[in-house]
Amino acid sequence: MSEWGWGFFSDEESILRGLSPEERAEVEAVARRLADAAEVKYPHDPPPEEAGSAPLKSIGEGPLMVWYQEQHTTHLIIIASVQRLPD
Repeated sequence: MSEWGWGFFSDEESILRGLSPEERAEVEAVARRLADAAEVKYPHDPPPEEAGSAPLKSIGEGPLMVWYQEQHTTHLIIIASVQRLPD
């Protein structure tokens, strides 16, 4: 079980608006994998000079682009935005 969790930057509905139930489930699966990976990548708390750093990152998963932040001090992956790429 991961010590890292995940959540949304703002309310879930505004970030996932327009996505199908299957795409919403895929976003949740991506978030869980990112949290699991962060636990392995960051086994210890960051040094104080890096504690406040959480650059916006992105990952493509099928037709979805997910923008997220790794919040080291709270051990959270924050989903900031999701977009379905055009066919």
